[in-house]
Amino acid sequence: MYLYGFTTFAGIDKVMKLDRDDLWFSVGDLLQSDDEFFLVLWNEISFTEQYIARFPQDRDLHLIYEWFVSKKYIARIHWMVAQYYSTYKNVMRYFLSQDIELLLKKEIVKKSEWLHKIQLDSKMFWVDFVAEKGQTLIVYPDLWTMQMMVDKSVRDGYGVLLLGSSDTQAKKDKSFWQVKQGLVKYVLVTHAELFQDFYDLQAVVLVHPYKWYYANQQDPRYKTPEVLSYLADLWKIKLEKVD
Repeated sequence: MYLYGFTTFAGIDKVMKLDRDDLWFSVGDLLQSDDEFFLVLWNEISFTEQYIARFPQDRDLHLIYEWFVSKKYIARIHWMVAQYYSTYKNVMRYFLSQDIELLLKKEIVKKSEWLHKIQLDSKMFWVDFVAEKGQTLIVYPDLWTMQMMVDKSVRDGYGVLLLGSSDTQAKKDKSFWQVKQGLVKYVLVTHAELFQDFYDLQAVVLVHPYKWYYANQQDPRYKTPEVLSYLADLWKIKLEKVD
């Protein structure tokens, strides 16, 4: 079993193998040892030969959050590392805050009311399709395009979440829980913020798919249309493109 450490022992990789027969955890669980947190990546990882560190046999390790992230979320992390020949350290910064303790403090008590009843006309987003039920992800090339295409009254509406790379970490932490717990129905993002742990994703829309902005220039050097195509396949839905 492999773990991703959000803080590191001196000289040890962030990814390490857990060789213990007395412990059993599930993929996506969050563990703690002293003041350090570890995410269970499961039994197989990409580029195994790069990660030779072992979790110390004499250290206690406790489950503090069962299924902290979904299996689909972990699958996307593995895919990103393999697809773009990257490292877990470089990929993980797109998926989770490295300050897990602060992220846990931002957890929202889940509301009983689900957002199925909220339905906005797709024309309000200037796209051809949004899901009647579940969540819709709409990816724009930049914030300016988003603001030009979507009226402020819609952007500020209940159940609509806007995310961009310039957002504060506090907002990103809150948004992580909003998306994960199904407290938002329409998630409007630029390409750097599409890595969310969705509660019930039913539609993915890519606006102006041929914009050069969608080719990320830093490791991992991902291409947004490819990432969204994999996301849509994972959820067994269609990727819609709007020119």
